[in-house]
Amino acid sequence: MFLLHIFFSIDPLNNKSMAVFRGYDNIYWSELVKNECKNVFKNKRKILVKFYKDLANDLKPDDFHNFRFNDLRKHVMGKYSDGKKRDQILSSLKKFWDTYVNERFPTYNSFNQAIQDCLDDLKYLVYSRKNQWETNTSLTNKRVDKYLYLKKKLASLNVHHPDDDIALDAHDFYLRNDFLLDFITFDEDCRVGVSKIKEFQFNKVKGKYDYL
Repeated sequence: MFLLHIFFSIDPLNNKSMAVFRGYDNIYWSELVKNECKNVFKNKRKILVKFYKDLANDLKPDDFHNFRFNDLRKHVMGKYSDGKKRDQILSSLKKFWDTYVNERFPTYNSFNQAIQDCLDDLKYLVYSRKNQWETNTSLTNKRVDKYLYLKKKLASLNVHHPDDDIALDAHDFYLRNDFLLDFITFDEDCRVGVSKIKEFQFNKVKGKYDYL
């Protein structure tokens, strides 16, 4: 779901997602992708907002003697044991630092201002980006055919739900139209699996490594 990455400016794949939109006049998504984006967006935003709010309270002036990026990373590693939540937070740190901190050794005050600027984005601007890109994306018709033989092939190639159904939705949409269609996913297992199935006649199957 490369669409999700475009909503969050501190997502490490944000620039690559922007590159996708710059490369196409028309972007399509299925109802499944739309719903998945909605659920993941809500959860991701909740995790990031809470983390950066807590971060402003956790760090004290005495922590800022030669405080650098690795110290921020160590703070996260020491505080969070939940692998999934921790990975979500860790993935945002580099973009947060480069975009909002932009200092080798920030002061306590400048770092807290960076957090507030980031929170303003996560609380408000993220919604305007989400609405903008959803407006520029077309919804495909609901798929009727289950394509069970293709679903089994996808499973054998390590492509599971929801990625398997997302690929089948795209396949069904392609068959119902007479224009070339690229299938784009930033999940590498899905990209590899879809590219190996000859029944899929997409123009190209692209992943995150196809974009700078």
